[in-house]
Amino acid sequence: MFHFGIHFPYLQAFLGVLTLYFWLTLERPALFWSGFFTALFWFWWIGLSFRYYDLAWMIPFVIVGVGLVYGLIFWLIGFLGHPVLRAAALGVMEWLHPMGFDWFRPALLFTGSIIGDDLWRLWIVLAALALFAAMRGRRRWFAPVLIIGALHLPQESPPPNLSVKPVQTSLNQRDKWDPRYLNLIIQTNVTSIKEAQREGYKAVVLPESAFPLYLNREPELVEELMDISRKITIVTGALYHEKGRSYNSTYLFQKGSLRVMHKVVLVPFGEEVPLPSWIGEWINDIFFKGASDYRTASEPSDFFMLGHKWRNAICYEATSDRLYEGDPEYMVAISNNAWFLPSIEPSLQRLLLQLQANRHETTIYHATNGPITAVISPH
Repeated sequence: MFHFGIHFPYLQAFLGVLTLYFWLTLERPALFWSGFFTALFWFWWIGLSFRYYDLAWMIPFVIVGVGLVYGLIFWLIGFLGHPVLRAAALGVMEWLHPMGFDWFRPALLFTGSIIGDDLWRLWIVLAALALFAAMRGRRRWFAPVLIIGALHLPQESPPPNLSVKPVQTSLNQRDKWDPRYLNLIIQTNVTSIKEAQREGYKAVVLPESAFPLYLNREPELVEELMDISRKITIVTGALYHEKGRSYNSTYLFQKGSLRVMHKVVLVPFGEEVPLPSWIGEWINDIFFKGASDYRTASEPSDFFMLGHKWRNAICYEATSDRLYEGDPEYMVAISNNAWFLPSIEPSLQRLLLQLQANRHETTIYHATNGPITAVISPH
C-alpha cells in the first residue's frame, strides 16, 4: 500500500495479522505457494539489474528462482504441524538470509501500522495467533487479546534541525556509466553542491556513485571538491581503486580534507557472488565478463559532521542490522535505485529503512539516484 500512497494503519495491521494467521494454519502445499507468490510480489524486481549486464534473458529465471527459494522455505516450515512451532519458525525468519539476502522481514507487514515493527511485538502477535489456532472452545477467543501488547500508535518525530541537504538525482542507469555523459554528470553534481551552499546548508549528501568513476584517481576533481568543502561539507558516493582492488565508497570532503569510507555489506550477485570462491570466479567469468567482487571494509565507519557522530551506509547495507550496531543516532545513507526502475524496490527500501530507524532510534538522511530521497525519523 505504501508504494501507491495508501496509508490506513488499522487496515494494514488487520491484513498483517491475517497474513500471519494463514501462514500458521495453511496446509503444506498451500504454504509453498504462499511463500512462492509472497517472494514473487515482494522481490520480482531483483532480476531487473541483469539488463545492465546484457543478461536480460535471465530476468524470468531470477524471478522464478527467488520465488522457489522462499516457496521451499515455507514448505519446510509446513512440516512443523503445530501452530506454535510454525510461529517460532516465522519469528526467527529475520535471521534467515538466503544467499546473503536479508530483505524478507515479516515484521515489515506492520511498519507504519498500529502494531509496531519491533521484533518482540511480532513475537507477541505470533504467540497470540498460535494460541488461537491451537486452542478449542470459547477460551481461544481470549488469545487475540494478547495483541493489545503489540499495539503502537506511530508518531513521526520532527526531523532534527540539522543543516544537511540530501540530493536526489534521476540518472538512467545505462547513461550513468556512459563516458559520453561523464563531464555533464560531474558538472551537474558540482552545481548541486554549490546550490546547496547558496541555500545556506552546511552539508550536502549526494547519492551512491554520484561520481561514476574511481574518484581517487581524479586528482583535479578531488582538489576542486576539497576546495569547495571549505564552505560546505560534501558527502558523496564514488568508486575507489587501490592495489588492484575496487571498493564502493563514500567520500567525505570536509574543511579542505578528504576521508574515504568503504562499503561493508555487499549486494549478493550485484557486488559479490555469495558462493565458494571457485564457483564465484566461474560465475563472474561466464556472466559478468570476468569482473571480480568488490572488496569491503571490516567494520562500519563513523564520522563527525556538524558536531554530531554519523554512521556511513551505502545502499543495500543501510537496511542491514550490522550497520546499526551501537544504535547510531544519525546515519547518512546513499543509494542508486536506478538499477531496479521501474519497480517497487525504492518503496520497499524506504520501509526497511523506516523499520531500522524505529528499532534503533536512528535518524537517516537518505540521498538517492531515483526515488525516494528523504529524512527518515523514528516513529
